[in-house]
Amino acid sequence: MQNIKTYSDNAISILIGDRERILKSILRQLFEAIYKEIKDKCIIGEFEKKDINEFLNWPDDYDLNSTARYFVWGFFDHKIVNKIIKTNRKFSLRDINSIVNKPQFKNYPEDKRRLVAQLECSKKLKFSIRQISEVGSICEEIIRIRNLSAHNNGLENSSQALILMSNVSRLLSLVPNQIRESTSGFNNFENFVNHDFLDSILSVIRPDIEDSIEEAKIQSENLAEESGDVFNEMLLNKVDAMSNQLKNLQEINNALSNNEATLKDILSLVYSPRPVMERQWSFDNERRKDEDLDKDRIERDLSIELEEDSFDGSSKDKQSRKEFYDSLMEFRVKIKKEMNQEHSSFRNWHNLLQTNLANAMIDNKITTLDILKADKTFQHYYDSKQMYGKLLAQYNVNDKKRAAVEYFDIQLERYWPTIEEMLKNYFDE
Repeated sequence: MQNIKTYSDNAISILIGDRERILKSILRQLFEAIYKEIKDKCIIGEFEKKDINEFLNWPDDYDLNSTARYFVWGFFDHKIVNKIIKTNRKFSLRDINSIVNKPQFKNYPEDKRRLVAQLECSKKLKFSIRQISEVGSICEEIIRIRNLSAHNNGLENSSQALILMSNVSRLLSLVPNQIRESTSGFNNFENFVNHDFLDSILSVIRPDIEDSIEEAKIQSENLAEESGDVFNEMLLNKVDAMSNQLKNLQEINNALSNNEATLKDILSLVYSPRPVMERQWSFDNERRKDEDLDKDRIERDLSIELEEDSFDGSSKDKQSRKEFYDSLMEFRVKIKKEMNQEHSSFRNWHNLLQTNLANAMIDNKITTLDILKADKTFQHYYDSKQMYGKLLAQYNVNDKKRAAVEYFDIQLERYWPTIEEMLKNYFDE
């Protein structure tokens, strides 16, 4: 049977699996191009230089987190920053845009202009300080989601997957042409993110779109047999409109390339805790001896270790209704694909977890097979009462009703035990 990829499977593929190497390659090339252009204009300590050179010389030794960290760790210093802001704290690529827009620069416009000119990329790579900072923010979010996925054996809800998809899609839209062309598999990766990954998310969070499209198609087919081409054309137009709505959702990533769209807008959709960085690298004695780094870096590393220790796996957050509904919709996709492979006439209203039935299971606290069979919503679809009007006059209506009963019986035997366990666990939380 064909392997069914969920949004969690696709996220793991990007963060840890076979597509991780492509994302790492993009980030490594971006960092290298930026670093080579600004390094001579910044103040960089010997330890930082050594750390960066090791990364650039042996990038295969670094996983996704330890690659992305080069955009979020404080490696850089600058004499203009020290002069105006009066701080000895080193800054990261993620911080560049916020630094040049500090209120202290209001009275020093010429210094600000010089600083911007020295920190942006304008030679081989055309990359503004705003774009550099945005890539840094994306890297911070990728690190957080990768840790979240690793600690929970995958992403637990579609909102998390949507955040990852949005960030990766935005990153790909920022990548300059030189890096696009030099990255093996870039186009396939971009297509995967913008289609396969997004489709796997939409199938969970918006199954109603697919239901509406399929129902409209069935109605148009039946009406065509009885009412002529005019009415059929009207329904087909409705189908086209619904299909366009689905396509518009699938192209959400294109909107992210708009300069007015920011990561803040995307991340405001879902509240998430602050990131917990996974330490994929070691600290040698030379770092601890560097007096300029000891205080800030060691305190930060200790706080990271304490946060990581809190992931002991001993407890699990209680699911909200929306999160549990998403888990049912994810299982619904599995049912649909497996049943479609065996029965070509299987439709969405035959699905044991179609939207009305899934909502009824939650709202009516259905936790046993007997309760399910007595439920009015289940009886409605089991007996094909969704068929109405002229549909009942079809010559093969009884065959369709018998097929619906057969499909439900197969699902009750094959899938209900899993659904029952999911429901009981949810209500017992």
